[in-house]
Amino acid sequence: MKKVLHYVLIISIISLALSISACSNSYNEMIDGFNKKYFKKGYLPPEPYTTSSKDFKEGEMLDEIISMKDDSLTILTAPDGGEESTYEWKALVPKKDKNGKDYMDSAVIGNERTLSYKAPGIFNSDKENKLVVTVTEKSGRQFTDTAKVFIEIE
Repeated sequence: MKKVLHYVLIISIISLALSISACSNSYNEMIDGFNKKYFKKGYLPPEPYTTSSKDFKEGEMLDEIISMKDDSLTILTAPDGGEESTYEWKALVPKKDKNGKDYMDSAVIGNERTLSYKAPGIFNSDKENKLVVTVTEKSGRQFTDTAKVFIEIE
């Protein structure tokens, strides 16, 4: 019985040695082959996010909910609309009229592609506010998205 196990072990070792030596690729060659197949060489800058990007979706310019800490600076960037595009960032803030009826007061808070906003600013700290961004291309085509804005007070 011991002789049989001895012969099986020797045959296994020889088979393993032959199979390893039969491989024409070294480990490094195998990794290089994989990398060449699935990765491009060198640095590729990211594709800019524009209104003409193939993956652009109007309703995804802003996150659904934006949470800002009180007394903090938040920076948001709209997608590039191309040459001569215009940008408008509008705050919608819940208010009450003189009769106590609720309404949303609106105020333009930015006209650049990037909005730098220090919270709370005009937003209410105790209510759900909204932020609307509108990108208007030179052709007049408009893209609009809205996010809910909450101010966190510590």
